[in-house]
Amino acid sequence: MIAFKNKRPLLQTGHCVISDYGREWLEDVLQQAADAAGVSLPFRKEIAEAVLLYLEESCPLHSVPLDYLFRRISGMLRQAGLPRIADHLRLQTPPVVIDLKEIAEQSPLPLFFYNKLEEKLEHLRRLGLTTYEFAGTESCSKLLGARQRLCPTQRRELEQLNAFLATKQKLAS
Repeated sequence: MIAFKNKRPLLQTGHCVISDYGREWLEDVLQQAADAAGVSLPFRKEIAEAVLLYLEESCPLHSVPLDYLFRRISGMLRQAGLPRIADHLRLQTPPVVIDLKEIAEQSPLPLFFYNKLEEKLEHLRRLGLTTYEFAGTESCSKLLGARQRLCPTQRRELEQLNAFLATKQKLAS
């Protein structure tokens, strides 16, 4: 295996420092701003790559405050003739991956699991992290339903889990 050093600066938000972010996150941020502005943005991939190229090659800072980065992106969009998108650009953190299976292994009863998940989300919110990706939903639902394979009980647990996660993602937005 070959490992390459990531030359991107760290992102600072609240008391957190984020090192794991990429083009997909920037593309999503740009697309959300374009959707909010009611404008199409067919070259969002190129804009995201330009931002990353700046961060990797030209940015003199080792860590960048997230609000500073978004102000710079907004200025770049205005210079490129996209002021409506710049006006709708919303400050947001790169998504934090939350391993649901890990939480379910620690708290396999649904009542305790959902409380533990609430505590984790609240802790992340206090740190300034508001965008989440949830991993391991199917294996988590098996643990919560005390099942080894797919069955109606596991499917019910999965539906309840997905509904709960959907409400949490809406509240974070």
